[in-house]
Amino acid sequence: MKKLMTACAACVLAGMVSAQVESVNIVGYMSQTLTTKNNMIGLNFGAVGTGAAIPIVDLIPKNQEGLNAGANVVTGDNISVLGDSGYVTYFLCNGNIGKGGAYVAAADGWVKGGESAVTTDAIQVGGAFWFISQTAAPAAPVTLTLAGQVAADATITKTIKPGLNMIANGYAAEIAFADPATGLSVGTKGANVITADNISILAGGGYTTYFFCNGNIGKGGAYVAAADGWVKGGDSAVTTDTVPAGAAAWYISRGAANFDWVCPRPYSL
Repeated sequence: MKKLMTACAACVLAGMVSAQVESVNIVGYMSQTLTTKNNMIGLNFGAVGTGAAIPIVDLIPKNQEGLNAGANVVTGDNISVLGDSGYVTYFLCNGNIGKGGAYVAAADGWVKGGESAVTTDAIQVGGAFWFISQTAAPAAPVTLTLAGQVAADATITKTIKPGLNMIANGYAAEIAFADPATGLSVGTKGANVITADNISILAGGGYTTYFFCNGNIGKGGAYVAAADGWVKGGDSAVTTDTVPAGAAAWYISRGAANFDWVCPRPYSL
């Protein structure tokens, strides 16, 4: 379950899930109830004051209730960010990494794997990451709160590379990616999930996959106009599904070159 609380102008909240106006500035927070160890999370916020990439230590403060600090990646909660060369993992360190497990104040917080001090790394608005909780379970939910500045840019651009990409809406709002207005209509189309770009969303313990259909799914490969766009696997028409604020997804690009997803701001300021 996700709850988005923003302090924006009322129009910012149009179409949001579980949203409520608090004041007239552009700082907000989102809470997610985690009931599983591995969680895909999208970042709808930037750094407060600038809207730029937000430091991990500010995005998820170490003292949140329900977080688990430990001396290594096995006992501390993890954040994993997909980069060009694979995942970069950070763990919530309790500082006990000195000789014999002695406490090291500089390592008390989010530490990148292999390092020995709290990280200064940041995540861009519209980024996505895995949050690995060491304790979250259906019988022991953990509430994770993310906070920052709601994006005010007219558009947000994310480069989609060939192969696997982890994506999220850069704006604090739900997104209907099958709507051409969201900008996700410049990838590779095909008649099935093998030849077309895919978007896969993790929910309820499994993935829901959509493919960018060219409409050629009628008898004998005949063109079906209703299926020209993002179609859910097993369906035969463009989906009307939406992805809530705070969600992340896999984007599998079948193309041989990068392309830009230019997403327009879905609200007025």
